[in-house]
Amino acid sequence: MNIYIKKASKNDLKKLAEIYVEEFSKAPYNEPWTQEKALNKLEIFSKYCEIWDIKYENQLVGFIIINPNQWCPGEIAFGEEIAIKQEFQNKGIGTKAFEMIFEKYKKRGFKIFMGMENKNSKAKSLYNKIGVQESRTYTIIEKELKWKN
Repeated sequence: MNIYIKKASKNDLKKLAEIYVEEFSKAPYNEPWTQEKALNKLEIFSKYCEIWDIKYENQLVGFIIINPNQWCPGEIAFGEEIAIKQEFQNKGIGTKAFEMIFEKYKKRGFKIFMGMENKNSKAKSLYNKIGVQESRTYTIIEKELKWKN
C-alpha cells in the first residue's frame, strides 16, 4: 500500500478545503462549511500549524493538521484536524498516516501527541488502533453561550 504524507503547499489548500467541506458537513459533525469558509480556515491554520497532505497511490485523499505550538512548544504536538475522504476510510490509510506523523514529531523531540475527538465520530476505532487514549490529565470543557431575551 503506497501511503505517504508530505507538508501541504499553498497550492494544495483548495483541494484540502473540498475534503474539509465534504467530511465535516456530514454526520456526526453536521457543520455548515462552505468552500470559502473551509479555505479561510485552512489559511488560518497554515499560519501557525503544520498541514500534512495524506497521499494514497499518489492521490490526495486527506490531511492532518498538527499544531506544534498549542501547549509546551517542542514537547506536545496537538492534532487540530484530520479528514480522509469517505471512500478511502477503513483501509489502513489513517493508521499509516498517524504512524508517520508520530515518527516525524518524535524525531523532532516531541514527547506527547494530544488532540480532541468528537465522541460520536467513527475515528474512535482508529485512535484505539494507534494507541491514542483518553487523557488522564485533561478534560475538554464547554459552555453554551446563549443570548438572554
